[in-house]
Amino acid sequence: MATGDNKTKPGVAKIQGLIHRPKDAVIAYGNLNSLFATYIEHAKELDILPDDEAKLMMRHGMAAACLHLALHPPDEFTAWTLNIKNPPLNFFICGDNSQFNLTGRVYTRDVKITKSSRLFMESQRPNRKPTRSTLDVDGLNVLKIFEQFYERSEQIPSRLFELSIDEFVLIQGLPRVDLDWLQSLDNQEVRNLLDQKLESIEERSYTFCCGCDFNKILSVVHGIFKSRVDELFQGSEAVETTCPRCGKHYWIMREDFVRGPEKVGIT
Repeated sequence: MATGDNKTKPGVAKIQGLIHRPKDAVIAYGNLNSLFATYIEHAKELDILPDDEAKLMMRHGMAAACLHLALHPPDEFTAWTLNIKNPPLNFFICGDNSQFNLTGRVYTRDVKITKSSRLFMESQRPNRKPTRSTLDVDGLNVLKIFEQFYERSEQIPSRLFELSIDEFVLIQGLPRVDLDWLQSLDNQEVRNLLDQKLESIEERSYTFCCGCDFNKILSVVHGIFKSRVDELFQGSEAVETTCPRCGKHYWIMREDFVRGPEKVGIT
C-alpha cells in the first residue's frame, strides 16, 4: 500500500505526498489521530474545548489544512478563518511550512455573523506579496467547504475524503486530469488507488504547536496599546491576554509593558 508505515511520535501527523501520473493528479494522505489528540488535550487544558459538532468540524478543518500544506512550498504560511452563520462559530486554523506545525482554535462566544457563512484565507511566503481570498460557502461539512474553496477561489479541481475517523486524503487534479474520474471517486476507489505503487513526492511530519510565548504576545499587545497604557491596565498592575491563534493565557505586568518587549528579560 502506498501509505506505508504511518507510526509517528505522539502529537505528530505524517503526511505523504504522492503523484498519479496516468491520472494526472497529486495526492496527500495522512493519519491525523495523534495531531487531533494533541489539539483535544490542549483545548481541554485551556477549557476551550467546543461541543461535539464543532469539535468534528475542527477535526475536518485541521485535516484539510494539513493536507493542503503538505502539497505546498516549504516556506509557506497559510491561515484560514471559517465563519459559520448558524450555529454562530469561528474556526481559526493556521500552518507554517517552515516549521511544519499547525495550530488553531474554535471561537464560540461573541461571534459576529454576516448574511452567509464565509471562509477567509491568507497565504504568505518570504519576499512575496500575501495572497488573500474571501468566499461565501454553503453547508456545515468542512471538507466540502474546502472543496468549494478550491473550485471557486483556487480553480483547482479537488476532492477531500475521510477514509476513517483518522485517515484523510486530498486529491487535486493537474491540467490534464479526467474531471469525470475525479468527481466519481468514492472512498473504496480511493483506497484502491492508495494500494497502487504511486510515485512519492515528499513525506512531511506536522506537529500541533503554536509557537507563541510571552515575549511574542507582549510585543503584539505593546504594538496595539503602546500609547494607551492606562486604557489597557485600567488601574491594575497586570492584565490577562490570550494568544489569538491557540488560546493560551498570558499575564502581562504593567512594569514589563512599560519597559517594552525589547527589554524584558534583560537585567
